[in-house]
Amino acid sequence: MKNKEERKKRIDVVLTGEVVSAKADKTISVSVQRIFKHSVYKKIVREKKKYLVHDENNKCGLGDIVKIKLVRPISKRKKWMLLDVISTTPDKEVIK
Repeated sequence: MKNKEERKKRIDVVLTGEVVSAKADKTISVSVQRIFKHSVYKKIVREKKKYLVHDENNKCGLGDIVKIKLVRPISKRKKWMLLDVISTTPDKEVIK
């Protein structure tokens, strides 16, 4: 029988991506790009996926590079939370 600490052990899923939309209140849209080699054709493939991320203090702007973490569901489509802002872009203006 496993003890409680071993059963409750979770793997933290952390992704890095770029903010593509910051229009909604407390929500940002983050595009994460994944690069891998195709198993059959051996070609380098790039995949993009967008995630809705909870940003409690509205501190992210368009074009920022951020780290996001998988958490419990916050709403129907939001299951990610902002972990850290890696770099900001002062050139782009946030449209709200």
